[in-house]
Amino acid sequence: MDLAYHLRMRFGTSHFEPNQTQLREISREVAFLRRHGINLDDRRWAELVKKHCPSAGTFGYRGADTSDLSTLLALALQVARANGNG
Repeated sequence: MDLAYHLRMRFGTSHFEPNQTQLREISREVAFLRRHGINLDDRRWAELVKKHCPSAGTFGYRGADTSDLSTLLALALQVARANGNG
């Protein structure tokens, strides 16, 4: 599973976003929030993605992936662990 793809489809970023740096930062924040018991609802996900990916919300994709938030969380935590932030 590819976190960048799922974020792109769900939050409408350009095909250049999120890049590896943006993915690391998003994942780092997700891991931090989870460690502090903060719930990652759709609004918070949208804020995180917009904070790191300026194009969020400006693109639409046919047959867009409707990944649930549990899938996004699992992928983000996987990236965070791989980068030593899990």
